Amino acid sequence: MGLFQRLFAKKKVTPNNVNQSEEILRLRELDGFLRALLKGDHYVAKSEYKGTLSKYADLSGWFQVLRTSGTLEDYCNKYGISPSDVTAILTRYNNFENLINSQNEQFIKAKMVEQKGYLDTILKACDPKILLDDDQRRVVLTDEDYTLVVAGAGAGKTTTVAAKVKYLVDKQGVDPKKILVISFTNKAVNELKQRIIGELKIECPIATFHSTGNAVIHKQNPDKLNIVDANKLYYVVQDYLRGSVLRNESAVNNLILFFASYFDAPYEGNDLNAFFNHIAKSNFTTMRSELDDFKQQVIDTRTKKAVTIQSEMMRSNQEVEIANFL
Repeated sequence: MGLFQRLFAKKKVTPNNVNQSEEILRLRELDGFLRALLKGDHYVAKSEYKGTLSKYADLSGWFQVLRTSGTLEDYCNKYGISPSDVTAILTRYNNFENLINSQNEQFIKAKMVEQKGYLDTILKACDPKILLDDDQRRVVLTDEDYTLVVAGAGAGKTTTVAAKVKYLVDKQGVDPKKILVISFTNKAVNELKQRIIGELKIECPIATFHSTGNAVIHKQNPDKLNIVDANKLYYVVQDYLRGSVLRNESAVNNLILFFASYFDAPYEGNDLNAFFNHIAKSNFTTMRSELDDFKQQVIDTRTKKAVTIQSEMMRSNQEVEIANFL
């Protein structure tokens, strides 16, 4: 090629020598992040991607404007990227949670096969006869930030928690001191301590909600504080109502209207006292039946223990209320 030809020849443009726009750079960065998680060999929790994805929320809108205005192809040609690649990346971004859920499901299925031998004997130290079912194994293997397990009395929740703790220590390398196990009652806590600390030999903190909250408060405030029992709490609320709410006529009226809204007919009018007296003398069957459905409690006449509306035996009134609510 002669000098004249070299001077006036068109320069070949490739993606490597194009000055990339900020949006294209961010799009490629997003694509790399998505692909890395989708190629992962572990359970991907929401905390691993939720925060990062939110930073690119504007990017999808930016390219949607280009697509709507008919300028996407020209924009892509200018910066050396295919419009189909842009569409593919943004489609992956918009459907990412579904893609991760599908990947996590496949991960759990594979792990249930791979770890079968380990899961079959995970609680051998507690009882060689214990064999986790598929639902319990899913709970153990799932590494989500928040996992809700709903099960009736005797379904094996304590067993599942013990297995989860052992799996975290054995397979995930979690320091037992960084695992906090919390339950509602002292009886449940003692059972968990026997299983986890006594039989599995895993020294992790296990406590009730009350004692955990009390410990947190004491850490922030060294002054001695007491946990208020139900009887004392009644008088605390009563004193608060008398000292703060009942002295404020507007607050009292709003409080009455609030409770009145749960009756058959919402209050309409100006005479609150007359309406309140009417409510006090009335029998609102609809309201009562709804409350009974929500908070019904049956006492077994033989054992004197609380059972739920589905006749499940529970260890405390608190567990009955939780079970009935669920």
